[in-house]
Amino acid sequence: MPSFSRALQERIPFLSALVFLCVLFGLTLPACAAPFDAAIKKAHEMNLANERYWQILLHYKSSWTSSTASLIDDPNFFVSPKGKTNPSAELEATLSGLYQSENEKKPNAHIRCRFPARSEWLIKTLELDTAALPEIACRDLNETLSHVQPQSAVLIFPGNHNNSPASMFGHTLLSIQGKRHSRLLSYAVNYSARTNETNGFAFAFKGIFGLYPGYYSLLPYYAKIREYNDLERRDIWEYDLNLTPRETRLMALHIWELKDIYSDYYFFDENCSYNLLFLLESARPSLDLTTPCRPWVIPIDTVRIISKADLVEQVTYRPSKASRILHIAQQMSGNEVQAAHSLLAGESTPREIITGNINRQGKIRILNVASETLEFRYYRGELTKEDYRRRSLELLSSRSELGIKEEKKIQLNGMDRPDNGHGSNRLALGLAYTVKKWEQELRLRPAYHNLLDDDQGYLPGSQIDFLNLVLRRTAEGNVRVSHFNLIDIVSLTPRHPFYKPKSWSVKTGLIRRKLQNATPLQYQLQIGGGLAWGSSKIISFVLSEIELLAHNEFHDSLNVGIGASTGLLLQIHPRWKALLRGRSLYFEDPNQKYYTDLTLQQNFRLTANWSFVIEATQNKQAHQHQSTISTLINHYW
Repeated sequence: MPSFSRALQERIPFLSALVFLCVLFGLTLPACAAPFDAAIKKAHEMNLANERYWQILLHYKSSWTSSTASLIDDPNFFVSPKGKTNPSAELEATLSGLYQSENEKKPNAHIRCRFPARSEWLIKTLELDTAALPEIACRDLNETLSHVQPQSAVLIFPGNHNNSPASMFGHTLLSIQGKRHSRLLSYAVNYSARTNETNGFAFAFKGIFGLYPGYYSLLPYYAKIREYNDLERRDIWEYDLNLTPRETRLMALHIWELKDIYSDYYFFDENCSYNLLFLLESARPSLDLTTPCRPWVIPIDTVRIISKADLVEQVTYRPSKASRILHIAQQMSGNEVQAAHSLLAGESTPREIITGNINRQGKIRILNVASETLEFRYYRGELTKEDYRRRSLELLSSRSELGIKEEKKIQLNGMDRPDNGHGSNRLALGLAYTVKKWEQELRLRPAYHNLLDDDQGYLPGSQIDFLNLVLRRTAEGNVRVSHFNLIDIVSLTPRHPFYKPKSWSVKTGLIRRKLQNATPLQYQLQIGGGLAWGSSKIISFVLSEIELLAHNEFHDSLNVGIGASTGLLLQIHPRWKALLRGRSLYFEDPNQKYYTDLTLQQNFRLTANWSFVIEATQNKQAHQHQSTISTLINHYW
């Protein structure tokens, strides 16, 4: 009896509305209630609440305890108060809403307008008599669909950008193509954390623990291109998907349902990449993209999942403005570079370039690189709008006099695609010889790429090692942590004539280093900044460094050191990479004044996801030397 009372109480609002409708249209209550009751009965008989498409549309997932809950946290996404954890209650409430009349004060708030994907599916699956449903206009929804005209979809992958905390691992978004067939005029569907955080450590901490709300947004694609390509210097890869117009429309309806809806944003699982997979499943329910996902998912993993699902038709590379400038600069002679510098500095004019004695191809390169660099500097806020417009018009006017030249585009083969690179997870097993003893070594890194890993599909000179754990088993059989890096980021960006970036590094975690007669774990924070030169084949660098160590044996438990590091990163062969690096630090603790180390590491790529590593390290601390040689087999997945 109590359960019956609760059930009756839950249906009182619906029954009241039903009575009102029946009185309004002169119907008897049984005649008006019959279609809804029949729909509910049929839905239960068909077990629709457990149907995969219903689970997709509500983002339901089963936890390790077998309980079901939606990954959406916003209560406005659910019709039933129990909808987040009760698929059946949400289905009944949605069906109830289908039979309710339109609210004249809120004409776009009806279930069919607010949740068109689930409404359309229920009407079709249950074969509901649309004549028994109230007429609904859904003006906002129809205007949006008419404007967007969804026909096809493209997965967009802007590469990683180490200088932006939110973009260290890259990003993924979807572009909805309309009938105009102009990619720049299409719309980009983006899911991201809503934050203005610029501190990398704060962003990482809050992102790991889901302290940011994540929202879907719909923006013109050209605006996102400017943000990624021009402002953030990120190359973009566009993966055309083989969705049909009907499937793309279904996805667009579900995107509408997620408008202004938030879910807690988690850096490693419920992030931009994972949530976009639900959109693709809503377009083609036969896909199962979210179930196989491991506990952590980063953007490049999503691209690989979609590629393996045979969703990709073709891939287009869109180089960033910085990449285009570098590409032109590499084709220029010394005189051309000097002339372009003079032009950008205002020491010469475009007219003087046109009338100069440099050949036509050289003049084109000079004006092209000057135009690209000028726009790049404007985007970075180095020029006023008026100054940029005036100088840009002069450059373009002079450039037009030279006619059209077939530009030598940046050509990349298929193996350079990000999804064809090594997996972002790495497991290494090997042996280390130190202090005349052999030790077994295990390394585990959930993400993402380091300087020694193969650069195929990654940004040369970049490193993001996250949660890198190194364990060693000594000759006596003891297992201990050699070091554990929470984060280890290195950005070595070579300087070139038109772009002079700074290189930097930051690392924090636990490290085992000798103190007196013991070798305990110490907390380490290391920050470096400096310059790098070279190309993707060879990078030389110099970084000034400051290092903080924490352990109770130090005075005030802290030991601060300053110094520098220098090194060479070499791509000796497409399968052979080497890093030679030396460091020297001076510490304030009188017992640990100096620390130096010299390291040579070599990585031999066997396949895309297997490599062989040899490392040799010698360090000196407190007048004691220690040498270590390691050999390891890396497996990426």
